[in-house]
Amino acid sequence: MKIKLIIYSNLKNYVAGYCGHDGVIKEISGKKSIKQFLEETIKHEQAMDAISMVIVNDRVVPFSQLDRDLKERDVIKVYPPMGGG
Repeated sequence: MKIKLIIYSNLKNYVAGYCGHDGVIKEISGKKSIKQFLEETIKHEQAMDAISMVIVNDRVVPFSQLDRDLKERDVIKVYPPMGGG
C-alpha cells in the first residue's frame, strides 16, 4: 500500500527519497502502525522525540493512538515542536 509522508522539520533530511515540499510516497506491505512507519522511515534514532504533532488525513492523531494501523493512501504530516514568544 502507498503512504504519503510530509515533514515540516529537518527530519526530512533523514528520509530516503524525500522531495522538498512534496514529501515522499512509500510503498509498504502488510499491516503497519503509524509509529512503526515513522520509526522505520525516518532514519534518526531520536526521531519520535523530535515530533510534536502527527496528522493523518487532516486529523490530529494523539501520541497515545500512534499504534493505529495505516490504510492505503493515508497522508501523514509530521510537525516539530513549536516555539516562540
